[in-house]
Amino acid sequence: MMQQNTCIWYDLTEDLAIEKPLTAIDINERVIAYGDGFFSTMAVVNGKINWLNYHQKRCEISASHLKLTLNLTAVVNRLCDVANQIQQGVLKLIVCRQNQSVHGYGFSNSHVHVWLKVMPSDTPIGKNDQVLTIQPPAFGCCLLQQIPVLPPNLAGLKLLNTQAQVLACAELMTYQQHQPNLIDGLVKDAFGNWIEGTFCNVFYQLNDDNQWFTPPVNRSGVNGVMRQVLMDKCCQNQQAVQERFLQDVDFKDLSALFFCNAVRGVIPIERLYFKHDLMGESLGDALVLQPRLPTFNQKAIPTKKPIKPNLTKI
Repeated sequence: MMQQNTCIWYDLTEDLAIEKPLTAIDINERVIAYGDGFFSTMAVVNGKINWLNYHQKRCEISASHLKLTLNLTAVVNRLCDVANQIQQGVLKLIVCRQNQSVHGYGFSNSHVHVWLKVMPSDTPIGKNDQVLTIQPPAFGCCLLQQIPVLPPNLAGLKLLNTQAQVLACAELMTYQQHQPNLIDGLVKDAFGNWIEGTFCNVFYQLNDDNQWFTPPVNRSGVNGVMRQVLMDKCCQNQQAVQERFLQDVDFKDLSALFFCNAVRGVIPIERLYFKHDLMGESLGDALVLQPRLPTFNQKAIPTKKPIKPNLTKI
């Protein structure tokens, strides 16, 4: 049994049934040189993985597009066993291509490493599994760092090679020193469209209309689990979300915006800073937004304070 609040990496590559601690990796691993793989971060609530079917589908699509051979059924079964052990916390699954007999970028087989970071917590991620968690309203900002345009078979995947997000997060942390209520920052693609946050997807409304939009992620960005959950739930409730780029000219009509991801849930934004100087000394002008959210047949659970599990960075 794993101890609470003790983060441990496990190597599930050879035998998914054995929890073999991962203490070191070969410096020649492709994951170090190329980031050749994908990952998925899952919330564990009351011994169950939140939105498990969505995580499973994400892993299936990612493995197929990256040409990786993965026994997904066995992996999911093991994830469920570990979730039952820790009851509350976060699991981070990494799937990456093993070393190859050929040199350079090429590969001759699709064998994978399966690594799992287990992060138990004594602070529940949510009150119930499979129920939307609504965080208290927070602030957001617009960042200067852009994210790259990707080919169709890579766009939307949760890739290990995320240098642009690393730089965007560093920029966000600079502004958080001046405004601690900042929860995330919007980033643009190379065409100047606002696509997502540094660790979240984004939904928005214009002109107090009831229509919700989310930027498409077919060229840049990640098709996050919570993004897909919300799009499906809105569709089931006859309020389908439209995929539409968010641009600078839309800010004058922006009336509501929220961030979301599979661990934090949904985070309404009540103030969006959209102008700042290049030295990070001031966040400048801000839009005051209504902290509105879509309505669902399934009751969402609001929280009185932000859920921040007692974990290392996820």
